[in-house]
Amino acid sequence: MSDFRVFVMTLLAFDAIIVAVGSLVLPPDAASQVFLIAPALLTAPVIAWWLVYRDGFARLQGAVESDEE
Repeated sequence: MSDFRVFVMTLLAFDAIIVAVGSLVLPPDAASQVFLIAPALLTAPVIAWWLVYRDGFARLQGAVESDEE
């Protein structure tokens, strides 16, 4: 897949997770949800960009995998 396609899929996954978790955890007041979910949605493209274009997925995989076998 192209990098842009991976970026879009990663961004959509982050957005879905943020909205789902935010709606379950935050109070049902619409104003508080907007004030708390909006900053998270604005940082999602930055994190997705780092994961896709700056080899963040490879770095995370290297950090999770153990060198011992």
